[in-house]
Amino acid sequence: MNAPTVGVSEFARTRNCAGGGYSHFDGSFEELVVLVAQHWSQREPGAGRSDLEKVVVVPLPCPERFRSTTVLVSEDTKLEAELTRRQPGEDPYVQLFATEGELEPVRFAKVVLYSKAALLENDGVRSTDCEWEIVSLIASPVEDEPMAPLTMARNMLAMPGGTPTSYTAEEFARAIYHWSQRARLRKR
Repeated sequence: MNAPTVGVSEFARTRNCAGGGYSHFDGSFEELVVLVAQHWSQREPGAGRSDLEKVVVVPLPCPERFRSTTVLVSEDTKLEAELTRRQPGEDPYVQLFATEGELEPVRFAKVVLYSKAALLENDGVRSTDCEWEIVSLIASPVEDEPMAPLTMARNMLAMPGGTPTSYTAEEFARAIYHWSQRARLRKR
């Protein structure tokens, strides 16, 4: 199957870029779109999904081109919290940051894409005229990094900014456990 048209959402452009605070690709978004198209046939259903209709994850074979922003926390990790929101119109939440530490090595890279139909759910918006948009990058030391529990809750409850989906109790538990041991590094 040929890859459909793929664009980059404004959400990903502002978050998944160098300095955006989240995982990012060491290259241009145009290069990333080409990589996604080349590996489109390996796509998998996104978290909480059982088909390839609305949300997919495309694994990429070049994790060395991705950068993580997370550190494993320990008793010695200096942490700070901040009230924030992902984007205007969404509910605020408490975000925990590490102020120092070694970034986790990236061993696996994946790109999360939403179909045009999924982007419009729950009063959502599209950034392009493409059939699919990149909404997030996953740069992780583990192959199946779980989604952040708050993102899962936002989706499951169809809160502003969420894409309605259901998750199992085990998926939530794995996500909570994984993310309870990590924090995003805040560069000063």
